[in-house]
Amino acid sequence: MNKLEKVHKQIREKLQKSQRPLIVSHIRPDGDAIGSLVGIGLVLRQAGKTPCLVLEDGLPAKYRFLEGSELVTKKPAEATDLKISLDCSDIRRLGDSLSDLPIHINIDHHITNEQFGEINLVLPKYPATSAILAEFLPLWGFPLDKDSSSALLMGILTDTIGFRTSNVTPNLLRQVAHLMESGAVLSDIYTQALVAQSFPASLLWGLALNRLVRENGLIWTVITLEDRKKAGYAGQDDADLTNVLSAIEGSDVSILFNEQNSGKVKVSWRSNEPYDVSRIAQQFGGGGHPPASGAEIEGILEEVEKIVLSKTKQYMEDLSSKGVLKNG
Repeated sequence: MNKLEKVHKQIREKLQKSQRPLIVSHIRPDGDAIGSLVGIGLVLRQAGKTPCLVLEDGLPAKYRFLEGSELVTKKPAEATDLKISLDCSDIRRLGDSLSDLPIHINIDHHITNEQFGEINLVLPKYPATSAILAEFLPLWGFPLDKDSSSALLMGILTDTIGFRTSNVTPNLLRQVAHLMESGAVLSDIYTQALVAQSFPASLLWGLALNRLVRENGLIWTVITLEDRKKAGYAGQDDADLTNVLSAIEGSDVSILFNEQNSGKVKVSWRSNEPYDVSRIAQQFGGGGHPPASGAEIEGILEEVEKIVLSKTKQYMEDLSSKGVLKNG
């Protein structure tokens, strides 16, 4: 039995034995965090267990269309017998109230994962944590139904930006077909997760895009606390504006600076090949994937913006000087 087979055996045994698992994911949850959380929660519930699904920041209104989303709470139950982290590269990203938890199972797809669980299933080749669960939950003895398949499909859709990322493979599309065969309706989920947008989120986009800057293949903008207040946008996330920036023509690297109430700034990088923005994010204690990474940096917005732009520009210049860019 190789190491990966041993990990799968351990996870299967722990999931089968547990009756009240606590399942958590990261702050400012995205579609993959929510899809994987709700997806595994539903299959464990179907198996007669009582899972506790927790996001410190709660569930964004955008994702409440999912069956099972009502199970998500902000605080863990007192009595749980197994602690599982999903889609989180380091334990600090679980949030202040959850980062001291002893994590028994850590399931993730970020290459920068810090392997903080007793058991770690970290598979960077998978485009989403939801894709890992979609493949292995049935093999662990937990079949998928329509609602769990829908949640996992939503996670895959959002993390691949509607199958736009370079890690979309024929195997992934075959997996999506299996989820559809289990009852997930692709067109409905695509519309709800990627197309539909609230009016406050649209206002927030307008305020941020009004200060958009482009310089030598680098595009960036800022969301301020005042923007969020003016737009009436309640969440601390970026309302998926990051993906809008990455789609702008001429954008080799894009950055979104998102001011937080905590005196910190959430910085999100997106890039095209050959740029690996996880290298930049790691300099600020963050991480992620080569084309999509982030970091939460303590400091005043203007100061954080200045130093991040400087480091990013330097990285892009260094790469250019090595002659590895497509345009030579």
